[in-house]
Amino acid sequence: MKKLLSFTLLVALLAVLYSQFVELAYKFGFAELKMVAVLENSEKMKVKCDAYALGFFDEIKLQNKFQKCINDYQNEGYKVISRHDA
Repeated sequence: MKKLLSFTLLVALLAVLYSQFVELAYKFGFAELKMVAVLENSEKMKVKCDAYALGFFDEIKLQNKFQKCINDYQNEGYKVISRHDA
């Protein structure tokens, strides 16, 4: 019983410390960026363009690379059917 209680308290303490670390990290510019787009052509073939970064990164450069992927596929006749930016 004591082991279970100790384990529960340890997990709770780690959760609090993690939440404080994440909040502090975002205040100093540490960020997460995820972008996903699914494209489909007339033959119902699907392709996916995605970009993911965690930490300190150049957001504009990442968005340009993501948009280039989309533009390349659109030039081949694909259409965007879903897009998610977070």
